Amino acid sequence: MNKTSIESIEWTDLTWNPVTGCTKRCAYCYANRLAQGRLRKLYLANPSAAPGCDPDDPFSPRFWRERLDEPFSIKTPSKIFVCSMGEIFDPSVPWEWKEEVLTAACEADWHTFQFLTKQPHRATAFSFPRNAWVGVTVENNHPSSLARSSELNHVQSLVRFISYEPLLSHIPAIPHWLDWIIIGAMTGPGATKPNPEWVQNLIDIADNMHIPVFLKDNLHWPEVRREWPKTRKDGGAG
Repeated sequence: MNKTSIESIEWTDLTWNPVTGCTKRCAYCYANRLAQGRLRKLYLANPSAAPGCDPDDPFSPRFWRERLDEPFSIKTPSKIFVCSMGEIFDPSVPWEWKEEVLTAACEADWHTFQFLTKQPHRATAFSFPRNAWVGVTVENNHPSSLARSSELNHVQSLVRFISYEPLLSHIPAIPHWLDWIIIGAMTGPGATKPNPEWVQNLIDIADNMHIPVFLKDNLHWPEVRREWPKTRKDGGAG
């Protein structure tokens, strides 16, 4: 379990990676870049690659069962981003791995576990504990990207959110039922910054619908916005 300063994820307190890797290789993926670089030796030392995946590829999905107990050693209630270095709902990740992760999250109920996926249609098959927030990444206005928003509507969780990071194009609309949005820029070699009009458009839409907005530092936006979703316990949406 890591402090988020390592990965520059300001909207959480800790990252927890009982599953790493992904079979979808986005060109801008920082997790794949780290796996192929300084984490390569560490990942290849783990023999438990998902069935059918290349064990010689460090970013093949892998299970780190020994990490399942990590949240229990943290006694202070924390926001914990689950699988920041992979895609837990990747089709190659066995059902049992997902179930074990969700069971651990449910049992460590003093924490808030944040799941972020590009496979929301696969997440609908699971029961998320009340201490889970579930979000999707929407990076541009391509129909396949925008479709994740509507698929998220079928996921049952306390908080549902969208991470517009990296924001790569104008986004025309935000679902009215959302509890939170995050906006961020591309990072790493060859990174390009989003058009400020794209960012402002999302902020304006969210403000009109009273949806909390979290702006990441990598935007270098003149206004600091670090708002959090209200949960049912707070009397807000869920």
